[in-house]
Amino acid sequence: MSYSIEERTQNMRNQPKSFILNTNDGIGLGLNSKKSTFTVEDYIYRARLAEKALRYEDMLIQMRNVLDLKKKLTADERNLLVVAYKNAVTTRRTAIRHLSVYCKKLDETKLAQICEQYREEIANELWNLCQELLTIVKDILTPNARNDAEQIAFYERMKGDFIRYEIEIASSNLKESLQNEANHCYLNAKELAENNLPAYHPVRVGIMLNYSVFCFNSKSKADNALKIAKQAYEEALADYDQLHNEEMRRDAHALMKSLQNNMKHFAKGPGNEIEEI
Repeated sequence: MSYSIEERTQNMRNQPKSFILNTNDGIGLGLNSKKSTFTVEDYIYRARLAEKALRYEDMLIQMRNVLDLKKKLTADERNLLVVAYKNAVTTRRTAIRHLSVYCKKLDETKLAQICEQYREEIANELWNLCQELLTIVKDILTPNARNDAEQIAFYERMKGDFIRYEIEIASSNLKESLQNEANHCYLNAKELAENNLPAYHPVRVGIMLNYSVFCFNSKSKADNALKIAKQAYEEALADYDQLHNEEMRRDAHALMKSLQNNMKHFAKGPGNEIEEI
């Protein structure tokens, strides 16, 4: 599979401005009902039901419907959007990894070709999901975040994350440009967070967590990843007692725990399971 810069740009340009799927698709959670009867709150609740049922494709549909009704998301709504896309992408990333190993074990040429074709079909699905999310962030979410530094930092991290997933399946001639693009997004997010959010803020800690993962995986710079994670953990820990909001405190603690776990893995080098959000 090969994606050129031109193909990627054209893909982004051709994305629809509305992300509502046809109601006649009949995909999950009563979507044959008239859309006009549902409010944003209804779609959010349906997204939560889909999440509870582990039906992330249905969750995607609900969040697309939300975006058709409102353009600026709350922190809770944007988290639901990420959960939907992240899990839809993760199932495909996992499938691609398993098939990549299995295809190489096949001795019969025809079977190996069929296996590789199927792997590429899933890779195309992954690519298209990433492109769709990147278009949503670029055309809808970021412009409507206006001067909200927290939201923009969050969306820059999202862009970095989903470009990072594209790197996994991109052709070798595209990987470097995608690496630079993802790195740029993470650095934008990092700068915004450091200038506008306290060190313990979950959005800031999450940015540092995923940026360190990017450095470890995509750039193969384990030492840099360890340095980023260690600094973020120590800064968050130093200010942690100032955090009195219970929900934020819980979220920050979980992210700091992931940073702590990753530091151990980063120190051991490639080949270790690492955590991200």
